[in-house]
Amino acid sequence: MRSKRAFVLAGSSLLAIAVPAYAQQAEQPAPVAAAENGASIVSEIIVQARRRDESLQDVPLVVNAVTADTIDKLNIRNFTDISSVVPGLQLTPNANGIGTSSSIRGVNHDVNVSAENGTIQYYRNDAPVPSNFVFQTMYDVGQIEVLRGPQGTLRGRSTPSGSITATTRLPDLIEPGGYIAGTFGSGSTANLNGALNVPVIEDVLGIRVAGLHKFDRLNRVTSINSDVKPSSETNAIRATVRFEPTQWLRFGFLYEGMQSKSLRYDQVRSVSDYNADYTPSAGAPDYGRIGLDDYLSVQSRPSTVTQKFQFYNWNAEADILGQRLVYVGSRTSQHYHSFGVRDLANFFPDLAIGQEADTRGTTSSHEVRLQNLDRVAGLFDYVVGYFEYAVPSRTILNDSSITQLRLAGLGIPIAAPSVTNTPIYLPKGTPKEQSFFGNVTLHLGDATELSGGLRRIHFTDFRDGLFISCTPELYAAGSCRRQNGTQSDVKENTTIYSASIKHRFTPGLMIYAATGSSWRPPVVAVGNFTNANYTPNEVAHVSLPSESSKSYEIGVKSDWFDHKLTFNLTAYHQKYKNYPYRAGGAGIAYININSAGAPAIGNFNFVSAVPVKVNGVEAELAFSPTSQLSFGATLNYAKSTIGNALLACTDALNNQTGAVGSDGIADTDTPTLAQMQQAYGGERVAVCPGGGQSATFQPKWTGVLRAEYNQPVGDQMDAYLRGLFSWRGKSRTDPGNRFDDVGAYGLFNLYGGLRSAKGSWEVTLYAKNLFDTAKLLTQDDLAQFTPVTDVFLAPPTFSVAGIGSSVYNSRYTGVTVTAPREFGVTFRVAVGSR
Repeated sequence: MRSKRAFVLAGSSLLAIAVPAYAQQAEQPAPVAAAENGASIVSEIIVQARRRDESLQDVPLVVNAVTADTIDKLNIRNFTDISSVVPGLQLTPNANGIGTSSSIRGVNHDVNVSAENGTIQYYRNDAPVPSNFVFQTMYDVGQIEVLRGPQGTLRGRSTPSGSITATTRLPDLIEPGGYIAGTFGSGSTANLNGALNVPVIEDVLGIRVAGLHKFDRLNRVTSINSDVKPSSETNAIRATVRFEPTQWLRFGFLYEGMQSKSLRYDQVRSVSDYNADYTPSAGAPDYGRIGLDDYLSVQSRPSTVTQKFQFYNWNAEADILGQRLVYVGSRTSQHYHSFGVRDLANFFPDLAIGQEADTRGTTSSHEVRLQNLDRVAGLFDYVVGYFEYAVPSRTILNDSSITQLRLAGLGIPIAAPSVTNTPIYLPKGTPKEQSFFGNVTLHLGDATELSGGLRRIHFTDFRDGLFISCTPELYAAGSCRRQNGTQSDVKENTTIYSASIKHRFTPGLMIYAATGSSWRPPVVAVGNFTNANYTPNEVAHVSLPSESSKSYEIGVKSDWFDHKLTFNLTAYHQKYKNYPYRAGGAGIAYININSAGAPAIGNFNFVSAVPVKVNGVEAELAFSPTSQLSFGATLNYAKSTIGNALLACTDALNNQTGAVGSDGIADTDTPTLAQMQQAYGGERVAVCPGGGQSATFQPKWTGVLRAEYNQPVGDQMDAYLRGLFSWRGKSRTDPGNRFDDVGAYGLFNLYGGLRSAKGSWEVTLYAKNLFDTAKLLTQDDLAQFTPVTDVFLAPPTFSVAGIGSSVYNSRYTGVTVTAPREFGVTFRVAVGSR
């Protein structure tokens, strides 16, 4: 029979240190004998990190995997929870619903900067997909795979930091079956998912249908000024077909549809808690002291996000004359619609002020590759192929602001404030990547191996730019003005490489060294919607050149005591050129020209092309002294340092004297509009010499400790207790923000329950963040504020006599905090092939 059933024995269930493919029980007689004597067994992990089955401990790469078994046991319902078992990996969905922010090996992937050309590429079953699609569809997953370091000569797209693959379960061709699983927890948490497996023609054709319904309260931040509760609801369905008419020919098809809707509030805290010298605007709403552990907002209405995805994935394999020909294709259609509240401090509770965004796009990919099954001349393995990827999209925005009519001379209001809408349009771009790739591995006996690969990339992208005060209809009529510096007509060719050498000194000890390069296309950052031509500094920090990097790595992989103990250690160094560094927090204060043509203070996370050096160490330890007890620990260190570069900043004051004038150092206090105008001259944003600060907002040190103990209860059941402790070292989120440094902290999750000895059912009680740790993660450097356009009317005709602006500063600032404690119960019932 061709069907293989994947599983991991209890002794390695929480180790989470593998990568692609499946785990299969080793067939050597020694472990079997050990099992009969009651000793521990750790299954050999078989991976496909290099496009063929290999033992994890033989692969000269740093890889992690979270298996389906671990996902179930640790009640991982959200993709962001993967970071709790993969230290050094930080996953965060963006509040605007468009993509995600991720960090690994000392640098960030922020979709608001680089779109889907991230430092990390996400895959669904070998097909590149938008990151937010993977984040929302955490059900019936075979495993999550994390590869670290430059990727691209063996699969998909070129990325500098790594790739993350979510593999779904395939239909079983022999045995029917299915499962249903559910979680119910505090904060109205509910998650129901299940699957049904039907072998239509035994050993030839099978179908698997899976679905998900999920509801929760997000970060459980509620608002003092609204009865509407935060919520997130996701519904998804997936159908997979597996067709294998002969031993040498295989086909697959997958369809997945998903839609979600969320209502979210931005959490705040009182500025007076950390800055006693701060003075808010006169009349600023006062809702009393708000602390970190209150999980409160002051918005009068929530920000909203709706998302819809349709994903099609198809593949074919043919084995002929000792070679394998593989084709993988995909198409994803996506629709995002969001409304982000702009009056976060609630100065104008009766007015809906915000930014509305509507984005539609498609992603398509095709990959054809040829690789050997039988080693060529007993020495070589190879993979060669062609890859194509396109991701066109268009965005329609509506940016609303407040207008206040005032009496010229006296400045008193003469009418109620009103909303002014500014339409913004980003026409469909045409980014397309085409590449040829190849990799060859030379085996020198059983102990030594040399491997190298190349990918030749041809990238094109034409984007007509950003158009302010423009709708699709006006654009089609040729009546819109393009924002300077936002048009791109890119045609670039480049080559990336990878190489590695490994030597196995003993059956349980391997040392390897690897090097590689990466490339990412140019960046045009969107979000500075000033109603005037960009200044030279604005252009330089909105439109960035392509990025490249080179990486060097050395490591050791070992196992001891009949595979009961595993220890892996890696050290790496990586250099980036033109890394797109995005300003943190609420952004950089700059002079914004509003819709009425008047200057006002705005905020935008400007992007700077900078050189970056990253040095890091990654260590993994797993120990299973008996079949009933297992331990695991992972520790990661990553230090990223920005080299000499000019960074966008706010620099209108001398920090020592407080006098107006740039001193080359980011201001510690926010200047007034008049001070910025005086200091900047014809510019609207300042630049400061950079060098030495971190390129990421994540801590240098992260770690995970995990353990499990199980005990038979009679002949039919097992009882178990699991613990997971995730630790994050101290970090300095934004060097220009003196209030947002984060101290070291840890979160402890506990799980306990009963399961069938045969695995047919399981019930677990859990507590996440058991000690209810409320830790500050990020904090804006400015108090929340609302800008207002003042229009001055002169009697008796009340014609416009002038235009100005005002800024209303609140008593509160935006923060993010660790999720509050959650108690709950989860169950799983399975029959047949499950």
